[in-house]
Amino acid sequence: TRPEPGKSLIWQYDFLEGFPAATQAATRVADMMEIQVALASCNMVQQLALWEHPPVTGSAVCEYALRIPPDVDSLRMRFAVGIRDGALMSGDNLCAFRVYVNGMRVWSTTKQTNDWERYLVDLPSLAGQDVVLQFVTDALGDSRWNWAAWGEPLLLGYGTGARP
Repeated sequence: TRPEPGKSLIWQYDFLEGFPAATQAATRVADMMEIQVALASCNMVQQLALWEHPPVTGSAVCEYALRIPPDVDSLRMRFAVGIRDGALMSGDNLCAFRVYVNGMRVWSTTKQTNDWERYLVDLPSLAGQDVVLQFVTDALGDSRWNWAAWGEPLLLGYGTGARP
């Protein structure tokens, strides 16, 4: 990750470390929903991940409430998405991955393959603010095989000076 000129990484938040404080919910009924932190293997590449298997109907939501330090000038989110090995995704069966910040969708994709896809997403500044960040998955087909995983998600804060 290359910050803007004159800015350096001054803060980061590891969503996997912060998982015990996160809330988990289903948008409808939680039947067959599973949200946890564990090793995930996608196309034979293993890494620590947030597993977020969506329920039979509706979406799975893993929500984090945090405060962005006031000296953070810009925010980026780094993560990977994958469907865990062994899932039988075929035909029109897809899994939706979405990220929301304060109720606004800031990123989304659909996925059917097992390989990890890596992303670096610019987020609004939000310096000094309380933020609600949500990881959301939704079965767009047969939910039994939507073995969704968010690989090593981090929130990266950049600023112009070193923190005291």
